Amino acid sequence: MANICRSPTLEAALRHLAAKAGLAESLHVDSCGVGWHHVGERPSQRMFEVAKKHEILIDHQSQQFQPYMFEIYDLILAVDRPVLEQVKLQATNESEREKVQLATAYSKRFKDQEIPDPYYLSSGFEGVMDMILDSCEGLLHQVIKK
Repeated sequence: MANICRSPTLEAALRHLAAKAGLAESLHVDSCGVGWHHVGERPSQRMFEVAKKHEILIDHQSQQFQPYMFEIYDLILAVDRPVLEQVKLQATNESEREKVQLATAYSKRFKDQEIPDPYYLSSGFEGVMDMILDSCEGLLHQVIKK
């Protein structure tokens, strides 16, 4: 929701895996939230530390989703259904709505599951990282096939 935990980790993981696959120049990846209350802030330190264990650097400042982003991106990934619905509400046509999918739509192990928000929990960050990595690997596999 606030772009300080799940979505910047998703962005960083996708960038990291794309670079390893030689696709860094082929993909334009960014992340944002639907809320405004953390705009301009850095990612959650706990999520940053978990990503770092996987040699993934999260270098991001929180930003809010804007409708013009439908024009820029071919695919818009949401971490959970409430975010998915909020983004779809900003679409002006069916083509834009079709771009919005759950991030786990490409996951092998967590297909179509919501990525839980670990921000208010003392644990769960590793599990979120597993879901994100599996989803990113599945997405990259689809990109490579095309």
